[in-house]
Amino acid sequence: MKKEERIKDWFTLYHNDIYNFLIYYLGTKDVEDMVQEVFVKGFICIDQFEQRSDPKTWLITIARNVAIDYMRKMKRQYALVDHLRSIFFEKSKLPQDCLLEDERKQNLYKAINELKTSYRDVVILRGILDFSPEETSRILSWKIDKVNLTYYRSVQSLKKKITSEKWSDYIDAINR
Repeated sequence: MKKEERIKDWFTLYHNDIYNFLIYYLGTKDVEDMVQEVFVKGFICIDQFEQRSDPKTWLITIARNVAIDYMRKMKRQYALVDHLRSIFFEKSKLPQDCLLEDERKQNLYKAINELKTSYRDVVILRGILDFSPEETSRILSWKIDKVNLTYYRSVQSLKKKITSEKWSDYIDAINR
């Protein structure tokens, strides 16, 4: 199968998974350009795909790296943007607020976002996107034992952050 056909098939199969991963990882709906970047990088590097894992796992790894690069770039720009916003505009909703209108979801998103990076990665991959420990270990380049231990610790950390009983259904969902 040609590279072009292969990447088209993968795009059809995994576009929504990549899109959802980036939304959860970055907390914004504005990720279409990054989804495209993931598939462009996948196309460029498709010869390096060794087929030892599922293509979705490989593409999620690329998406994670694209998101990390984006966050590094944006981190430098946020200080200036926040300063200008405070000078010229009233506080308006951030993209995350628009995405997560429901208060419970906002609080859960905030609690997940406050986790350290390794905990957040595992919660998003295992708890939200429902990847297996094996898939998560390939995406993060960790041993399965580390994935399981980090996931357990991240859920415990989330439980401490979210003490209200109304969160028990979310915590139970993440625990699965």
